[in-house]
Amino acid sequence: MMKWCLNLVLVLVPMSALAAIESPQKLGLDEAKKFAIGHNFEVQAQEQALEEAKAKAGRSRAPFYPTLSIIGGADTVTTLTSKNSSPVGYVQGMYNLFSGFQHLALRDIADTQADIAEIRLAQTKFRTGLEVEKAFHAYLFKKGLIDLKKDALDLNETHKKMAKQRRAAGLSVDSDVVEFDLRQSILQSDVLLYEQELEEARTSLRRLLGEEVGGAVEPSGSLQHQHLRGTLMDYVNRIRNESEAVRIATREMEIAVAQSRVWRSRWLPTIDLEARVGYIDYNYRPQADAGFSYAAGIFAKFDLFAGFDSMHEKREQIAKQLRTEAELKNQILQAVSQTEVAFRHIKTIEARVHLEAQNHTQASQYYKLTVSEYKRGLKNSMDVKLAAENLYDVAVREETYKFDFLSQRIELEKALGGPVDSVPVSDTSHEGH
Repeated sequence: MMKWCLNLVLVLVPMSALAAIESPQKLGLDEAKKFAIGHNFEVQAQEQALEEAKAKAGRSRAPFYPTLSIIGGADTVTTLTSKNSSPVGYVQGMYNLFSGFQHLALRDIADTQADIAEIRLAQTKFRTGLEVEKAFHAYLFKKGLIDLKKDALDLNETHKKMAKQRRAAGLSVDSDVVEFDLRQSILQSDVLLYEQELEEARTSLRRLLGEEVGGAVEPSGSLQHQHLRGTLMDYVNRIRNESEAVRIATREMEIAVAQSRVWRSRWLPTIDLEARVGYIDYNYRPQADAGFSYAAGIFAKFDLFAGFDSMHEKREQIAKQLRTEAELKNQILQAVSQTEVAFRHIKTIEARVHLEAQNHTQASQYYKLTVSEYKRGLKNSMDVKLAAENLYDVAVREETYKFDFLSQRIELEKALGGPVDSVPVSDTSHEGH
């Protein structure tokens, strides 16, 4: 008896643990976005890229500070008549007084590169959220289609019972009942297909969320009927300040302008202050036998010839500046085009949803009239079947347009690089049907 109880415990514990693991974990959209952004590898990579760019920007400020060094060794000066050798040990300090404004330009370039890394990080987080939202809506869409199929199955069962009652009363034939049996089989087959597609959508969402979220994820909520706020020009005016491609192209052009300042600095001299304190080398001692001493000087350097390097660098930077200007204009045109296409698609969907709401009202009225007339013997089973299919098709189109609206809103947000404002619309046409 004890052995049987022990085996029962050993079996039940893993089973209960497995049930806990496989039980669906309900997630809201905001929660899913936050979770995905916190565990996304691309986001983590961009965070490190930003840290790298900030460190590089910090290094670009090093030339604005003096450098201090400790130098030690032995110094030997040999002439035709003598040979002098002495230990050397001193502190050397150097400070750049003028570099042709090169260091200022390099600092601005590093700061702009850090801005680009920050833009890319923010946009990576934003795009990750949009991908989660897209997969989230796809799951809810498939789930909504399954619910509609099951409603159609329930409705078909009601129709089959009505057909059986009419057949028992001698008002119809066996083919009427078989007709609803056939539709039941078709609907059940469709449910199996949609359930498979639902699992595929769940898998896609789980991939975006990462392994830490667990195996069973079930998004909560339903697709909303929404309308977009604002005009096309409202969104076009946001492109320069929000579009990732446009903002990065703008920063790249700023870098090209700063790099043109770098090559101009090659045409100017560099001036450095240098000082040594201690047992300095012979060339800097006031006397050959001097011990502890110091020396200081200001040195200017101007390159007279560098193999035409400055001339070619000038050509390179001018071409780069013109290229980045052209790329910026191209990115603006692309962003405007993508924004306009997505906006017009959304407005078309909004108009079709409005028309579909009217169709839903008419399909619902037609279905009720057909069922009423079927009960009175004025319509046959085929009429009822067609009326039910029309009602189902209208409901599917409404759900599809909701999904299409949300998908196009995501495309608009991708083009803009920022969120858009939409307002929920109540489906008043469904009330009472």
